[in-house]
Amino acid sequence: MLRLRTLFVFLSLLMLAAPVLHAQPSATEITADDLAAFEAIIEAEMDTFAMPGAAVAVISGDEIVYAKGFGVRDLASGAPFTTETRFRIGSTTKSMTSMLIAMLVDEGLVTWDTPVADIFPAFQTGDPDRTAQITVRDLMGMGTGLVSSPLDGLYWGEWDFDALLNAIANQQIGGDFREFYSYNNEVYALAGYAAAQISGAPLTVQGYADLLAARIFEPVDMASALVTDDVSALGEDYAESYEMSLLTGEPLLMTPVPIGMAAPAGAVWVNIEDMARYVITQMNGGVTPDGEQIVSADNLAETWAAGVSVPFDLPGISGTAYGMGWLSQTYNDLAIRYHDGGWMGYSTQMMVFPEADAAVIVFANSTNGSLFGISLTYSFAELLGDFEPAALELVHEANAQLNEQIEGLRPLVSMEIGDLSAVVGEYEQGWAVEQRDDGSLWLIRGDWMLQAGYIEALDQYVLVNGGAAGTLFSFDTEADPVTISVQLGGSEALTLAKVE
Repeated sequence: MLRLRTLFVFLSLLMLAAPVLHAQPSATEITADDLAAFEAIIEAEMDTFAMPGAAVAVISGDEIVYAKGFGVRDLASGAPFTTETRFRIGSTTKSMTSMLIAMLVDEGLVTWDTPVADIFPAFQTGDPDRTAQITVRDLMGMGTGLVSSPLDGLYWGEWDFDALLNAIANQQIGGDFREFYSYNNEVYALAGYAAAQISGAPLTVQGYADLLAARIFEPVDMASALVTDDVSALGEDYAESYEMSLLTGEPLLMTPVPIGMAAPAGAVWVNIEDMARYVITQMNGGVTPDGEQIVSADNLAETWAAGVSVPFDLPGISGTAYGMGWLSQTYNDLAIRYHDGGWMGYSTQMMVFPEADAAVIVFANSTNGSLFGISLTYSFAELLGDFEPAALELVHEANAQLNEQIEGLRPLVSMEIGDLSAVVGEYEQGWAVEQRDDGSLWLIRGDWMLQAGYIEALDQYVLVNGGAAGTLFSFDTEADPVTISVQLGGSEALTLAKVE
C-alpha cells in the first residue's frame, strides 16, 4: 500500500488475499438475489464507515454483471460518485506494471530471471551479493529483504530516476533474500522503469505512463485510464479524497500530493467500468473483453504465482503469499487472488476468485475506505462460497477498536498552542515549522502540509491530518541548533536540526 505509517496502522492485520489459477474455470452463477443482498451490504457499510462516496463492480465470466456508484465524489458540490468517476487506484497499479513486464518477456526482450544490474549497471543495495542476485522477478516480489523508509513517500514527487536508485541503495536490509517479506514501493517502481529501459522509453514518469497507455490502456479500451499527479488533467468527473478528522470525526478534504517517481507502484487513475475491463483481461489469461490476446497466458500466470510468504493469522485464512503485484491466499476453501491500493484517502480493493471465474472491485474515497473495502470483498466471498458470514463482524470489531483509540486520544489533544517562535523556521531536508496568525502549528515539506496539536500529558505534539494523524513529535529547544524529532513507529525517529 502507498501509505504513511501512523500511530494507528494496524489495518495490515485485515488485508486478506488468496491464490492459484485453475485452468478453464466455469463461472459460478451470480443471481439477481445475490446482487441484491450484496447491494444491501454495500449501503449498510456506507453508513457504518461514514463513506463520502464509492463505486463497486462485480464480474462473472467475461461480463460486468454489476456496476454502481454510491454517495458523492465531492462533498462540497454534492456531485455523485458514478461508474464514470475517475479514481486513483493506488497499489493495484502494481499488477499493471507486472503485466507490462510479462509482455516484454513474451517478446524475448527480457526474462523473469534477468539480473537487474544487467539492465541498470548503477543499481546497487547495501549488500553487493544481494545486488547481483536481484532479478526482474524480485523487483516485484516483495522478497528482496530491503526495507523501505516510512518517509520515502514524502519525497517521491521530487525524485528523478537517479534519486530512486539512490534511495534503494540506502535502504536497510531487514531479512533473508526471498524469505523475508517487506512491502517496498521504491523497489517495485524500479520494475516500471526497467520496462521503460528495455522498451527504449525515457526513464521518467511520462516515459512509463506512455508505455502503459500504449501497451495496456489502449488495447483494453480503458479510455478513462491515465498516470498523472495533475488533477487538472482528469476533467471534472474525478473523486476528491477525504480523511476522518482526528479532532471531530468529520470528513476533511485531503490535499493532493504527488506520487511522482513511484508511479509504477501506484499512480493510475481510472473509472470503475474501465478497471473492470482490465480485471476481465487478467481473468481471461491476457485476452481483452474485445478478444485480443495482449499477453500470453503463461507469462501472465507467472505474475499470480505465490512467492514470498506473508505472515497472517486470521480465522479461515491460509497460505498467504505475494506474487508480482498480486497476493494469493485461501479463505476457507475459496481461492482468491487479490491486491489493494491506498493513497491519501483513496482506497481500492481488487479481488478475483479464479475457480468461480468471478471478481469484485471496490473504490472508496476516504481513509475509512480500507476497512470498508475489506468488509465488502470478503462479504462477497462469503456469498459466492456460501459461507457462514464472519467478515462483517471481524471488520466492525477492528473499526470499533480503531475508533476507541481515536476517541481516547481526542480529548487529550489541544489546538490551543502558545508562542513557538523559538522553533519556527527552516529545518534540514526541506522541512519547515510554521505558526500561523491564528496560532495553529504546521509541519510543512513541499506539498505536505501537516497540522499539529499538543498533548500535555505526554509533553509532545501530534499530527492531526494529512494521512499522518496520531504521529507524535517533539522539539528540543535546549539543543544548539533546535531540533525536531518525529516518531516514525517503534523506536525509530527522524531528527532534524533547524537551519535558519
